[in-house]
Amino acid sequence: MKLYKKILFFLLISLSAGTLSAGEAPLRILGVGNSFTRNSMRYLPQIIKSNPDLSADVAYAYIGGCPLDKHVSLAEAHELDATKGKAYLYNMNGEDIRKQVPLKEMLEDGEWDYITIQQVSSKSFKIDTFYPYTERLIAYIKQYAPDAEIVIHETWAHSIDSYRVKSWGLKPDAMYADLHAAYAQVAEEFGLRVIPVGTAFQNAKKEALWDYQPTTIDTKTLVYPADQYNLPDQSKSLHKIFYWRKNNEGNMYVANDGYHAGKYGEYLGALVWYEFFFNADAREVSYKPNDFSDEQAVSLRQVAHETMHAQ
Repeated sequence: MKLYKKILFFLLISLSAGTLSAGEAPLRILGVGNSFTRNSMRYLPQIIKSNPDLSADVAYAYIGGCPLDKHVSLAEAHELDATKGKAYLYNMNGEDIRKQVPLKEMLEDGEWDYITIQQVSSKSFKIDTFYPYTERLIAYIKQYAPDAEIVIHETWAHSIDSYRVKSWGLKPDAMYADLHAAYAQVAEEFGLRVIPVGTAFQNAKKEALWDYQPTTIDTKTLVYPADQYNLPDQSKSLHKIFYWRKNNEGNMYVANDGYHAGKYGEYLGALVWYEFFFNADAREVSYKPNDFSDEQAVSLRQVAHETMHAQ
């Protein structure tokens, strides 16, 4: 009888603990940024959902190509005139929920556990562009979300085949070194932690599976639709580089990007965010996009995990 009571006691304790755990509020993360924020968060809801032990709301405040100074100017304009600064797309868990909203509205939309900030990629390697805007944005966020931890999302260097690299005279490795140093300096100055996505990109490129080499194909000679499937091989690229696009006359041509993340880079970014925020092992993630091979998914999970544990 005593043994039965002990078993019943421990069973009730276990059930009680499970009920409490299930009733906990979800972790809430808001990314304040641009398309690079959206890149890193694209697969995050699916990765979180694949772990039955986790519950989270992940959102981003998006303006394409938005640098730190624009975030600040919009926020300060809204403070002076409530009709101003309504320029953001508000996305929650992969769904666009509101358009043309001010940053303040999103900051006040419930209690946030974490809020991320970042510099636009075209300025990320220039340390002077972080000042004085980082401090002013941090102050603004603390004004309306005082309990949230502010962290920095480290963005990544451009691809060797990006038109920016060629026209701006950039060298991807040097760009990474400069942006990595810039984010580290700002993080140390303001006491912020860094989500090392840019470092994960750099680490992945050391692997044979992601060792993308400059194309030898002259994409200007490609004609649609005959060459529809003859774009340069991008299976090793973490970036979106070459793609077909329609011009103003309605004709298709090969466009060039090379700075946004492609699907592999988006998955890698989400894995880094996952391990950073949930203290979970990215190698154990079960979700992968349908068109990824097992080898690709496993490799990116390993890179994310090793990057996080090298911090």
